[in-house]
Amino acid sequence: MEACLIESITTSLSLYMYRNAIFLCERLYAEFPSESNLHLLATCYFRSNQPYRAYHILKGTKLGQSRYLFALACYDMGNLVEAENALLPHGEPGAEVPNGAAGYFILGLICRYTDRRQAAIGHFTQALTLDPFSWSAYEQLCFLGAEEDASLLYGEMAVLHLQRQQVQCDLRSQHSAEIDNSDVPCGIQSNKSPYSADGSPRQTKSNTLGDLWPNPMNAAMLTGVSGVHTPFEGGMPSYATPSPSMMQIPSGTTALSRSMHGIISSTSGLIGVSSHSQPQAGDISPKGGVNAPGQPQRRKVLDEGKLRKSIRSPSTRAAYSQVSGRLFSDAVPRRSTRLSADSALTSGQLSAVACSGSVTTAASSGGNGSGYSSGSQVTTGVSTSRGGSLATPRSSFSRKGLTTAMESNIDEVTAVRRSGETLEELGFDEGGGSISRRMIDDDIQTRTRSGVSGVTSRGKRTVEGAIELLSLLRTLGEGFRHLCMYRCQEALQAFMKLPQHHYATGWVLCQVGRAYFEMVDYPEAEHSFSWAHHIAPCCVEGSDVYSTVLYHMKKEVELSYLAQETIAIDRLSPQAWCVMGNCFSFQKDHEAALKFFQRALQLDPHFTYAHTLCGHEFIAMEDFDEAIASYRNAIRIDPRHYNAWYGLGTIYFRQEKFEFAEYHFRRALLINNRSSVLQCYLGMALHALKMNGEALKLLEQAIIADPKNPLPKYQKANVLMSEERYDDALAELMQLKDVAPRESSVFFLMGKICKRLNMPEQALHNFCVALDLKPSAADVNMIKTAIEKLHVPDELEEESL
Repeated sequence: MEACLIESITTSLSLYMYRNAIFLCERLYAEFPSESNLHLLATCYFRSNQPYRAYHILKGTKLGQSRYLFALACYDMGNLVEAENALLPHGEPGAEVPNGAAGYFILGLICRYTDRRQAAIGHFTQALTLDPFSWSAYEQLCFLGAEEDASLLYGEMAVLHLQRQQVQCDLRSQHSAEIDNSDVPCGIQSNKSPYSADGSPRQTKSNTLGDLWPNPMNAAMLTGVSGVHTPFEGGMPSYATPSPSMMQIPSGTTALSRSMHGIISSTSGLIGVSSHSQPQAGDISPKGGVNAPGQPQRRKVLDEGKLRKSIRSPSTRAAYSQVSGRLFSDAVPRRSTRLSADSALTSGQLSAVACSGSVTTAASSGGNGSGYSSGSQVTTGVSTSRGGSLATPRSSFSRKGLTTAMESNIDEVTAVRRSGETLEELGFDEGGGSISRRMIDDDIQTRTRSGVSGVTSRGKRTVEGAIELLSLLRTLGEGFRHLCMYRCQEALQAFMKLPQHHYATGWVLCQVGRAYFEMVDYPEAEHSFSWAHHIAPCCVEGSDVYSTVLYHMKKEVELSYLAQETIAIDRLSPQAWCVMGNCFSFQKDHEAALKFFQRALQLDPHFTYAHTLCGHEFIAMEDFDEAIASYRNAIRIDPRHYNAWYGLGTIYFRQEKFEFAEYHFRRALLINNRSSVLQCYLGMALHALKMNGEALKLLEQAIIADPKNPLPKYQKANVLMSEERYDDALAELMQLKDVAPRESSVFFLMGKICKRLNMPEQALHNFCVALDLKPSAADVNMIKTAIEKLHVPDELEEESL
């Protein structure tokens, strides 16, 4: 009952029928209370999105798997301290972390969200060391900025580790081959006869076939000569092959092996035997062994040509009857359809069967000890080939039939020797016959070598496949690592190395879009995100950044459509509500946008970008205190989120707290040192602090980083003007006018410089152009005041102020 329940529960879980699995597992634990069954019940609860129930029943368990599942439930519920204690018990300092790499990954997440960066890096590194394909651990290392650790673990170290595994695999294969060659007495390395007292056929089969195919399903084939089952070493359970009457017999013609030299014809038909006689406990086998109750006998196969030869020879017919009686005295259901056809049919019947195609005959028990009752039916289905020869059907395992055929020949020769007859008397030539000792020795030797080489080649293919997968992950990891370190150009180059079928996937295209977004190349970012959305339309990952791109490009229709689509796809994803918030923020409805961003935080409190977007909305609403709180929450979750550091800097800059602004801009620039915007704002803060030399250096770096960004050029002209370098400032603005021809602030600053250079007409012209470009209301008042005081010297203007 317990095994049946467990199987049903496992099936229900695999079919996602969680309610059925919970019901059955509750019955299981009520009937058979144990910690393993309790863990299975908790698994059902956890997979059905009920972590609180799993937490309740697993509290206090000691099993490693139960501790791991308990930690997962605690993590989902937010109980990070209990989750860590479950994975690393305080009272057991030497206790191993359950589930290896997965356990260390959970520990890394716990340490990350409890502000223990170095401990988190250590746990993620350990997880990636144990499992080189743990991509999630690699992602977390990149998020934490542990570039060196991530690059080493996905670099040459991992390749050397896999190559070392391949060398060890080869050495183990060679060692096992040496052991097999030393143990097999069938003429491979020894000159002893396989049928002598020192090397019995039982030892031959158990040492050779069992080592070549260590599969529990093959244990049914490896039975001793006496009929008693010989299991694998290590207590591997045995599996009995069902009777042909219990299963459908294949009807196609198959060729077992062309190397058997006439034992079985490769182009023959099919013989099917179905016995209804039941086995009796304690039946004596032909060789003195006792059959286990219900244990099927081994299949026996005779070559058709040798069979006819022996039947036609009068001197050997009696001996053949005696031998065949011992060989075919099975009173149990046969394992295959090839069992008694050869002994039941005479040469005349063979010819008749070959012509007619199928025959049903009744086999009665004779004095030769055949062991069939008079009521047993033998049904023989024969399919013919051009030569009219008979063939045995392929077994349910392809190598099983060939193995059993070879075993049958060994048993046949052994039975003949025990009966006192020679092979020559029965028509079997030891020197070149179909079952000669040399042929069997060669066949076993070939099987041993091919089996060892097959194991070695499989091991090599596995390691080669792992190295190939690692190579792909290294390329993906290289691009992702560069992107997390905000080296966007290098990230794009790394992703371009991918094959087209990997590049044109949703995840890769979203990373490419993020790279272009960080480079402030919004058209290319939109192209990548739209491509990713076309390939994976139901994936909402990256849609929050995509909406920000559309926001900056002022594409209201596309942004509104994206918001409706993401909400329709997944209302429980924080990305969808961030898209909706950006849509309302574009329409200047900041209160509604703030509600949507807060809804995203309800769904995922660790979604950093939502905290930052809330801060932006609070700034737009002039609520600086709440904006500062939102940015600090984002930094607490992810200290490398430079957008939050930048937001705090802008608040302090607007509040004219330039020292605080400089500090936060520098922190943001340490994270993303290639950002033209951050370099520009830090230069502005330094200029406000009268540090014009350093400010000019940063502004020049910002211009080089992004020549299309007009803000650094404008601020550079402003700094040059403050240093009374009017000609240089005017030249900078003339270049900027070509880049941003509709920017009113540029013409306004040019007018002020022309006034300082005693060029009132040009100053008035620039002021009028600035006024025609429809600036904001505050700028309109400034421009009109400047026009009114055009002929007033700057010294008198400053005194009046």
